[in-house]
Parts: sequence; C-alpha cells; structure tokens
Amino acid sequence: MFLNGPLNRILKGVVAVTIALSFLLSTSAPVLAANYEPNYPKRYMGGPATLTIAPNGAVVYDEALSASEQVRYTEPTVEEITDGLWVIGGYSLVNCVVIEAPEGLIVYDTGDSAEEGKHFREIIESQISTKPIKAIIYSHSHYALGAGEMVDDPASVRIIGHPKLNETVKANLQGGGAPSAIPELGPVLTARAFVQFNNYLPTEGSDAKLPATAILTVKPTAFLEVTETVENEETLTVAGMELQFFTEHISDDYSVTLWIPEKEAVLNNYFWDGTPNLYSLRGAVYRDPQSWIGGLKVMRDLEPTYLISVPSLPVEGKEEVAEVLNNYIDLISLTYDQSLRGILQGLGPDDLRYFIYKPQHLADAYYNAETYGETPWFSPAMFYYQMGWYDRNPSKLFQLPPQETAQRLVDLMGGRDAVVATAQSALDKNEYAWAAQLIDYIYEIDPKDAEARTIRANALRKMGQLTMSSIGRAFLLSEARALEGKERILKLIPPGPATIAADPAAYVNYHRVRIDPRKAEQIDKVITFTFSDRDNETVGLHIRRGVAEFLPDPASYARSADIEVSLPSETWAKLYLNLTNLPLAVNSGNAEVVTGTVDDAVEIFNLFDKFNVVRNFFEVPPLGLLND
Repeated sequence: MFLNGPLNRILKGVVAVTIALSFLLSTSAPVLAANYEPNYPKRYMGGPATLTIAPNGAVVYDEALSASEQVRYTEPTVEEITDGLWVIGGYSLVNCVVIEAPEGLIVYDTGDSAEEGKHFREIIESQISTKPIKAIIYSHSHYALGAGEMVDDPASVRIIGHPKLNETVKANLQGGGAPSAIPELGPVLTARAFVQFNNYLPTEGSDAKLPATAILTVKPTAFLEVTETVENEETLTVAGMELQFFTEHISDDYSVTLWIPEKEAVLNNYFWDGTPNLYSLRGAVYRDPQSWIGGLKVMRDLEPTYLISVPSLPVEGKEEVAEVLNNYIDLISLTYDQSLRGILQGLGPDDLRYFIYKPQHLADAYYNAETYGETPWFSPAMFYYQMGWYDRNPSKLFQLPPQETAQRLVDLMGGRDAVVATAQSALDKNEYAWAAQLIDYIYEIDPKDAEARTIRANALRKMGQLTMSSIGRAFLLSEARALEGKERILKLIPPGPATIAADPAAYVNYHRVRIDPRKAEQIDKVITFTFSDRDNETVGLHIRRGVAEFLPDPASYARSADIEVSLPSETWAKLYLNLTNLPLAVNSGNAEVVTGTVDDAVEIFNLFDKFNVVRNFFEVPPLGLLND
C-alpha cells in the first residue's frame, strides 16, 4: 500500500529523470556548453556601430578603417628599418625586403607578377642601391613570381627557397593561379579569389574596396625556380652575410623564415596584418593552427629586435616584438583550443562560430584586429577538418534538397509575400543578418525574383559596410552588386591556353572530372591524345561506362585505343577550354583523327561538360565562366 504513496511518486520521478538523462546521452539532442553565450557581432542586427567614409569614398565601419591603417602600409613607402635593411611596402599585397650585404643585395620576396618584380627593381635602383642583386629568397610560393624581372642574368643569382616551393608554384599555376590542393578545382578557387581580392568592387565610391587592399589581376609571371633549397635551422653565408633559415612550420603555405643575426632581424610569413587567416573564404586546405604557432615561437625564441613580415608593418624593439609575438601566439592558441573545447562540450560548427571569448588584452591589441579574416569563420573549419560535415544530427543524413526545403518553409511561413514582407520589416529595423537569412529562402526558390534580389542586396550591402574584414566586405558587397546587375561574377576561371599548352598531359587528366555519367553510362572506349609538338607524347582516357580513367602511358595499358587523335598542345588547350571544336580543328589542319572517325571522337568529347568560356573586363582578361 505504501508504494502507492510518496515513495511510489519519488520512484516514478527518479525513473522519469533517468529516462530523460538516458535520452539526452543516447541521442543527438543539443548539449550546449554550460557557459555558452554566443559572441555574435550585434552590429549586424541593429547594434551600435558607426560608419565613416574612407578617402576613396568607401562607406566602412569606422573601427575597420582605423584598424587597417595600423597594421599595413596604406601608401607606397620605402623605409630603412635599420642600417642596410629596407622594406618596400604599400605598392601591392606584399612587402619586398632588401638587405645590403658585403657583396651586394639580398631580396626577400619579389611580388606576385612580372610587373611587380619590375616595379620593385626600379624602386631598389632609384631609392635604395645600385649594387647588384646577389640572392633572392622566397618567403613562400605566393610572392615568388616577379624574380625574373629583378635580375638580368638569373644564372648569376642564388635563388633560395623551401624544398617544396617549385612544385607548389607549378601546382598553383596549373590550377589557374590560386593555391589548390586539388588542382582540378583550381578554376573554382581562382574565381572565388577574384571575389576575395576586390575584383568586383570599384576603386572609388561607397562600394569601393578598402584602402590599402589589393585587386587580383591575371598578369604574366616571371618565376625563377629555386636553385638552392634550405633545410630547417640551416646556416649559409650569402653575399658575404651569415643567414639562418627555418622551414619546419607552415602558415598558409610552406614558408621560409629568415634570421639575420648581425641585424637581430627576422623576416617571415607568420605575423600577418591582423588576425591570422586560419581559414580563407575563397577555399583552401586546412591551415594548422599548431604549425602556425610553431612558426611564431621559432621567431619569439630568437629574441629579435626587428620583426619584418610579408604583409604587415614592421615591429621594432625587443620588448615590443616579444609582447606582440606572445599575444599573437596566444590569439591563435585561444582560437584553436577554445574551438576544441566547444567540440568537446557538444557544439557543432554553427554554434562554434560564436563560442570563442577573447580576453580584452587580446581583443584590443591593434595587430590582432580582424582586418582580413574574422574569427567566426575559423572554428567551423577546425570542426570539419576532424569531424567532417556530420554534426551528429541524424535528421541531416537525408535532409531535403535546398530548393525543396526552402519551398516547404516558405509555405509554412505563410507563403512568398509573407516572407518578403517579414524580411523587409527586418531590414527596416536594421536586422540585416536576419533579413538576409529570411530572403535567402525566396532567392533559393527563384533567383530572378526582383523584390527578393533587392532586399538581399540591401541586407548584404549593409553587412559589408559593417564588417571588420576586407574579405567579408569583398564577398558581401560583390554579391550585392551582382544582384543589382552592376557586376557579373565569374564562377570558374580556368587557366589560360598558354598554361594548359605547357603541360597538356596534366589537363587531359583534369578533363576526366568533367564527364557526365548519364551520357557515358553505355560507353566503353579508349581515346588517346598524341601531342605532335612534344616528341609525340601520348596520354589517354578510358571512358568506362560513366567513369573516365586517365592513362599516363596508353602503350602499356591492357586495352588498345579505339580513337587516336594527334594534335599540337595549343590545339588541345583550345579544345579543353571549348574555344574551338574538333571538326574545326581537323578541317583547319590543327588536329588529325588517326584511328577511328571524327564523329567517333566528337561523340567522346560530347560526354564531357563544356566550359562556357567568356572574357571579362580585368586588366589582363582571364578566361572565365559566368554565374547563371
């Protein structure tokens, strides 16, 4: 009888709590960190913020403008940091460092084009020294493309760099110019890089790029290959000066840190102009924060008096350099460790964006300002690197396609007009982020909806004006301008014909990913390409019922070719880019179908996606594919 009384009720309560706890522990129910308070930038939802006008007319968040002026050269500058050590800054994305040694000059970094290298040379000769350049040292692959214009006789100059630099530059150029771990995707990364580096923003006016940020152009390069690789901690005498090299760690690329003992100066690609960009919106491989930290610690432990970096203003004085490096190390450590802490406490990538709290001394440091990338973008990259896309919510395993999801949600919210009205109301209340998220559902259903495009453009423009980072500004404002018809954003920028012709076999290999399995499902044929201008080098593709296998040596393959095409590399480049077609190439004498017929070969070519190649308005017009 007693079990029907208080004890029974207690036992039932215990059972209920146990079941509830068991449910929480055995399912993917969200378990947020105990002290989780989203550190969301409130200015995107009507919070306090002040906009100002930059000298070029750009409407910009005042803190972003003042911060950018503290971390990078904002106008062309030639500065002698200490006796015999100059920095050329403000002419491009990169600083060029010039070291006067007993036997001549040593240059650290040469720009990202032949034009920049030529310009640096003119500045050196007119404002620094007429002594000959005896050595060129590359910090990393991105700024190694101007060296050929800086010297008359490359054979007389020591070209020093990381053991992986030559292959990295080659891979970058083959992918279309942007660093790409998967070269087949280089055209996408290059196109996104054009957005990131302000190519769709004007140089003046309210939508202008931030001052002292670059526009990316496709220009001729003058790369000189590394002839002398260096190992970690190796010491060399270069032009009569003792130098030490450090290569163990990686920031955004394989990097060479240079220590000049007699000047107590360290040159590097680890200390950037603001928060280190641990993930790039253009798309990039995982940037290991631990390795980045390791590169910074190497410099800190050298106790330098001068800290000279690829993109940022120099820092002078032992104590100041030590403080700057420690705080910079701590910022990366905090971002990394707190991201892992959040994952351990049950946060998925979306919650992680706003989980990290920065102690005030780190947040206030001018060199930690988020002038390039922003912290909310970094933690999800760390989640995806280890955990992949799955956040342990099983409902996402087979969630509906985006357009159907949008349609159903719009119906649930009362239909198109109700969602548009709510988004416009949010915009009127300065809730820009919410307006953008809401209107995205309408835009997903119908990208041509004029009212949706206007609301979306207005919301993105305000967010672009309020962002701290040049990258965020570029992506937000570029999309706003495209929605308004002021720009047409390229979604693919493949390499140009000359790059493809320089290594045609590589692009036969890359071509395989463009096969349409629906068209090729019943096809089983081998096609080979012999390049008449390359000692008849031959490669091929085996089209095997929806898959194209690259054949680097068709002669040793178990199956002989059904179709053999002979052509020069230049013609293959045009075929790859769909700047011509095979019948035209054959009729003009620029290609020959040796085995099989032209119709047989055309059938194979038609199994592959075609680049709808256009030229656009950039300084050296790249080839690109427009967004729909």
